[in-house]
Amino acid sequence: MMRMLARPLVIALAVLAAACSSNETPNDPSPGTSGLAIAPQPDFLTVGTSITLEARLTRVNPPRVVQADWSSADGRVVSVERSGRINALAPGRTTIRAVFEDQSATLDVRVTPDFAGTWTGQRRITACNHPRPDFCAANYPPNFQATTTLVLTQSRDRVTGTLSLSPPRASPSSSVSGSMTEIGVLALDGAIVSTPASGASTTLGTLQNWQSQIEPATSIQRGSFVEARVDTDGTAWRLNWELTGLTRVR
Repeated sequence: MMRMLARPLVIALAVLAAACSSNETPNDPSPGTSGLAIAPQPDFLTVGTSITLEARLTRVNPPRVVQADWSSADGRVVSVERSGRINALAPGRTTIRAVFEDQSATLDVRVTPDFAGTWTGQRRITACNHPRPDFCAANYPPNFQATTTLVLTQSRDRVTGTLSLSPPRASPSSSVSGSMTEIGVLALDGAIVSTPASGASTTLGTLQNWQSQIEPATSIQRGSFVEARVDTDGTAWRLNWELTGLTRVR
């Protein structure tokens, strides 16, 4: 009698096990078994940029997007909305975090100002140091102001470009390059180059100590004092400028 009962019991257990197996979904994002990733992953943004991020479960097939809870470690640098949209607000670094159930993912982001474009402003002479006393008064009088054009390109935190000068005396252009600090200050150095209508270009000197920032309220580039060390006709001398009101025109 016991043997007759045992066989149906074994069959029933086998059927039940098969049924349970058929109901399993090995791709279910069960807590502790699924990964979470943020996409895309922009590690550099410029101020004013907005991007919508997604939180994706990666250990499921196929991967799927989920509604995560978003946060920013420093909302002054990058703000984040419930939808995953992030807004770059100010220079600096922060970490974006997405949380879904017991899964989390982070993204480190650096924000820099956007210096790319063509800028025009004023160049004011603040100092001129030349062995000939009459040279500065005749060619670069103190407080003389003239228009300056600056054309810059930017890749991440690196900036290169050209500074075109104007009278009082016919002036050469300067090629400039540099990088930004963590708080968005651009430090540039350059070479002062004379390119006559005919003949080879000549390097006359160097451009040093340039540091500028973009004022958030006005979007004007505020430059500090710029020092040009020049060597013309075998004479070494120095010229200092203050760049003001550099406004992006395109």
